[in-house]
Amino acid sequence: GDHEGRLMRAGSMDRLIEIQVATVTYDAYRNQSTVWETLVPMRAQLVNRSADNQGGQHATTDSTATFRTYFYPGLTLDHRVVFEGQAYTIKSIKELGRRAGMDLACERIGK
Repeated sequence: GDHEGRLMRAGSMDRLIEIQVATVTYDAYRNQSTVWETLVPMRAQLVNRSADNQGGQHATTDSTATFRTYFYPGLTLDHRVVFEGQAYTIKSIKELGRRAGMDLACERIGK
């Protein structure tokens, strides 16, 4: 319907994110290493972003962001998002409308 069309206006999709998938490999000594590769680049809207630095003893601030993007079938919490060179773990995936789009609630990895 019209609501879903308004929900996913292309004009508000002014950011570019990359959906990445991990490939786990083992070397001759059975050491595990994870290689992240870009699965698909997607246009997205940065719905909200916050930095949490209330914890006095924490030197690092965990930053969270929610990206609204087009529905991508097969996306799971095992994937991750890269935005502006920063990797984010996907904490939750909320479908919008009937596969009109999805909100990815993410948490930045590292500093």
